[in-house]
Amino acid sequence: MRNLLPALTLVFLSALIPALTPAQAQVVEESLPRDPGPLDFIRGDSYEQWILQSLAGDALVGIAPDGRLVPRLATAWKVQKDGALSFTLRADARFPDGSPVSPEDALWTLRELLRDPQASPTKRAILQGSETGVQDGRLWIRSPKPPGRLLLELAQVPVAQKGHADRGSGPFLFRKEPAAWVFTPREHFLKPRVDGIRFRLLPDAHSVLQALQKGWLTLGAPPARLQADPPPTHRLVTQPMHAQLVAWSRAGSGPLLLLERWRRDAFPPRLLGRNARPSRGLWPETLGFEARAIEAQTAEAGAGRPPRAPATLKLLFVAGEESVEKLLLALRERARRDGYDLQLIPLEQALLVARLQKGDFDLACSMVVFEPHPWAVFEYLEPRGPMNFTGWSHPRFAELAARAHQPGDAAWRDLQMIWAQNPAALPLLDFQSVIWVDRRLTVEPGALGLYLSTPGAAGWRWVR
Repeated sequence: MRNLLPALTLVFLSALIPALTPAQAQVVEESLPRDPGPLDFIRGDSYEQWILQSLAGDALVGIAPDGRLVPRLATAWKVQKDGALSFTLRADARFPDGSPVSPEDALWTLRELLRDPQASPTKRAILQGSETGVQDGRLWIRSPKPPGRLLLELAQVPVAQKGHADRGSGPFLFRKEPAAWVFTPREHFLKPRVDGIRFRLLPDAHSVLQALQKGWLTLGAPPARLQADPPPTHRLVTQPMHAQLVAWSRAGSGPLLLLERWRRDAFPPRLLGRNARPSRGLWPETLGFEARAIEAQTAEAGAGRPPRAPATLKLLFVAGEESVEKLLLALRERARRDGYDLQLIPLEQALLVARLQKGDFDLACSMVVFEPHPWAVFEYLEPRGPMNFTGWSHPRFAELAARAHQPGDAAWRDLQMIWAQNPAALPLLDFQSVIWVDRRLTVEPGALGLYLSTPGAAGWRWVR
């Protein structure tokens, strides 16, 4: 069967050619590494699902490629005397059936995210502890979070039509075909300029490379080792992202101390390419945090004693991510040099998420894309944070979090200090997005990637 795979891949890729008729030449051809499942603004939570939601939905606010907060469904907002945020919605926003987007639709979305036990953990954590309502035709949200932080996080919460978790008001209309996920432009306030976007399932990086070289994909990420040589039809676009490969430990800081040592020299440069570099600290430097080591390292390794960890370590990761698996194999070889057996256990994404949420793991790792603000690391720290998989807590957290009103506040240093004393997670690699883009297509890179910022794909245009 293994020998048949390249031939089958060629047959599959050749099926793309008839789809590109002259009338469809202005459709952006893209790929997805895995099936995102049905479009669902309430329960969908994978990175692929977020891409679908960004095309078919609108949040109250957006984040521009330069990190600024910009209007989206809400044309204006203000902080009321009681601390609640009040939003005025656009009058020209419509759902696919033509009905206007109302404050009641936004209210239903927010309350459903809090009510549904299977709702997106990321979105539910954003709204945790909040109260919502509608008054005088305006949506209001009262939250224990500072208004500045809440506004930035609400960019992750697209509004669905009341009673219909699969309907959004975004710049593209979604249609699922047997072998593709298709988006066509709508009449929309962002005024999309491309004629459509079509995604096909290509889980193998070499299949993506082949499709790019043949001109069957408009844009895509090739294998790291070949990223310096795009074909003449494409150009290389590099965009910094707040993205890391993160490992969590439920066995205390001992395994993380080992990973902190190994990450320095585990990964050959040919594997990293332009995409990645070994992480240096505990929180993303791209968010403004200084590189800081685990404090326990001084007491243990500095005294000449090895970190406390079993000789055999089991690390869960998402199956099917070829580039990540190769990096983890390099990490395993580095562990062997120190006499440790790092066993890599691949799981389907949904199963890994379930194991993480139940705390059913010793070590686990996954790719994380942070929002472009320092509060994003609170997902590690808050009691119900979507990345607090170990039950981490500290008696000073609530007090310090309440003082972190703005980026750069002194409370951030203290928060990082209490995390460094006993962290539950450690980044292994920092990533940036390196893609090939058809030279005829103009895109605007940003820290959230090509799709998740505003206007995102709605702002792309072809050079006519």
